[in-house]
Amino acid sequence: MLRDLLSVVVVKAMILKGYMDLHSMQRNTVNARKKNEMLLFKMIKWGKNTEFGREHHFSEIKTVEDYRRLVPMATYADFDPYIQRMINDEKNILTSLPLVGYAQSSGSVGKRKFVPLTQPDINIYTKYTVTRMLAIADKYCRQKTGRGLRAARGMYTGPAYDDFLPNGLLCSNVPDVAGRQLGFLYPYFINIPFNHLFNVKDIDFRYINSRLALEDKNCLFLFSVFFKDVSDYMRFLEKNWRQLAEDIEKGVISDFARPTPETRKKLEKVLRPKPERAEEIRREFEKGFDETIIHRLWPNMSVISGIGTSVFAPFAKLVRKNTKGIPYDFSIYGASEGLFAACDEMESPKQLLLVDSCYYEFLPVEEKDKVLSLDELEVGKEYEVVITNLSGLYRYRIRDIVKVVGFRNECPYVQFSRREGQLLNVTGEKTTEEHISAVSKEIAKAADCYILDWVVYTRLDEHPYRYVLLIENREGKDMREYEALADQILNGVNPRYKYFVEMNKIGKIELGNLTPGTNKEWMKKQIAKGAPTTQVKPVRILDTPEKEEFFKSRIC
Repeated sequence: MLRDLLSVVVVKAMILKGYMDLHSMQRNTVNARKKNEMLLFKMIKWGKNTEFGREHHFSEIKTVEDYRRLVPMATYADFDPYIQRMINDEKNILTSLPLVGYAQSSGSVGKRKFVPLTQPDINIYTKYTVTRMLAIADKYCRQKTGRGLRAARGMYTGPAYDDFLPNGLLCSNVPDVAGRQLGFLYPYFINIPFNHLFNVKDIDFRYINSRLALEDKNCLFLFSVFFKDVSDYMRFLEKNWRQLAEDIEKGVISDFARPTPETRKKLEKVLRPKPERAEEIRREFEKGFDETIIHRLWPNMSVISGIGTSVFAPFAKLVRKNTKGIPYDFSIYGASEGLFAACDEMESPKQLLLVDSCYYEFLPVEEKDKVLSLDELEVGKEYEVVITNLSGLYRYRIRDIVKVVGFRNECPYVQFSRREGQLLNVTGEKTTEEHISAVSKEIAKAADCYILDWVVYTRLDEHPYRYVLLIENREGKDMREYEALADQILNGVNPRYKYFVEMNKIGKIELGNLTPGTNKEWMKKQIAKGAPTTQVKPVRILDTPEKEEFFKSRIC
C-alpha cells in the first residue's frame, strides 16, 4: 500500500531529523550561558524598532546588565494592553516578526490570556517534540535489542480547535498551531488519514483517534501532551472496545461518536470493513484488560510520550498498569509562552534546558530579589523562572518553580516543581489556590457559616477524575449539599475547568467535611517533629501519602 510505504520513508526521515535536533540540543550545553545571551540580543534586535522596544530603550542595551536595568520584570497584565492592540491588527508593538497565531491560556482568576506566536517559536516546538521523541526511542531500542525502531505511523491523542480571532489568526493551543504547518505529513506519521486533526466540535476525538489507531496493528507510538490524556484513552478503550471492534469490522462510524454529517461523509470515503483486524482486537480484549493489553493490541508499540512528572506522575503510574514493557518519554516542559526544556533520554524524569528557545533568568525561591543566569544555579535548589521569548514577551514571570536536578556542561537539567499558587492541573486546566479560595468563600456565604480551612485532592479511583474539596467549618454544617454551587463558581472563575468538564475530561467537583481543627492539628504535629514554626503553613493539597492518610482519616 502506497501510504504504508510513504509512512516508512517519512518516519525514518523524522527519526534522522530527531537525532540531528538531539545532538544540537546537547551541543548547546557547551558555553550555554554565552549562547543563551546571544539569543537574547537577537530578540532585542527584533524588538528594537517596536513600540515596546522604543519605550524601554532597546537601542541602548549593550549588556545583560543594561537589559535588566532598562526592562522591568512583568506579568501578563503588563503585556495585555499591547496584545489587545496586536489582536486588532496593529503592527510592531512587541515584536517586528510576523505572527502566525495565538495560544490560549488561562489567567489567575479565569481571564483568558492570548499569547502571540511567531514562526521561530513554532520552529522550536516542531524541533523538540515528536522528532526528538522518535530519536530517543530509536536510541533506546538499539541499546535494548540491537536494532532500531520499525518505522510506522503512531497515535496522537489531541484534537484541533478551530478558533480564529477577528484579525483572522488561529487561536488555539501551541501543538495545534504548529501542527497545521505540517499537515501534509499527518497521513504518513499519525493514523489520521487527513492533513488536519479532528476538531472537538466535529466528532468525539477519543473515539476516532482510538478507532483509527486500532485498525493499524503496526502502530509505533502514542504521543500525548499529558499522561492524563493517555490514562483517559486507556479507560475509553476498556469501556468501548466492543463498539470499536464492531465498527472496524463493518467499516462504519458509530452514532455515539457524535460526528457531524460532513465528518461522517468524509470518513466514509476512506474507511473500509476490516473483519480480520476486528477479530484480532476482540480476541486480545477478551483475554483481559491487563498490563499486557497495549502490547498485545500493538506489538510494534515502542514509546509512549507525554508530560508525566510532578502533578501528572499519578497518571503515568496508572498508565503503567496497561503498558508493561513499553518505555516512556516524559517529553517536554513548556507553556503557552514557550518551550523551556525537554528530555534527552528515555525513562528520564529530568529535562534539559533549551538555550535556543528562550532567554532565562532565575529567582531563588528563598531570595526573590536575586537574579541568576542559568550557569549560576545549584543542584537541589528551587527557582522561579523568568523568560524572554521569541514572540515578544520580555522578562516575563511565568510563575513556574523548577528544581535543578543536575547539569550537562553549563546547562541545567530541571524538573517542574509547581506553579506559584497552582494546586491542580489534571488536564491543563490550571486550577489555582485563588480559584479554590473563591469557591470556599462563596460556599461560606451560601451556607451562612465560617470556614476555618480547606484542602483539595484529585480523586483517581473513577473516571472522569475529579477534584474533592474537603472543608472545615466552625458550625459543623454538611458542605456536600453545596456541590452544584461549588461547580458553578469554579466554572466561572476558571473557564478552562468548565471547558474540560463539558468535554468529560474532568468530573464535577465533590465536597466533603473535615473535623474542625484538622489543619491546626497537622501544623502542631509538624512543629512537634522539629519543623520551624515559620515554615509550617496550612495544607492546601494532599500531595504526599502522609498528608492523605492524616486528612482523609479526619473526614466526617
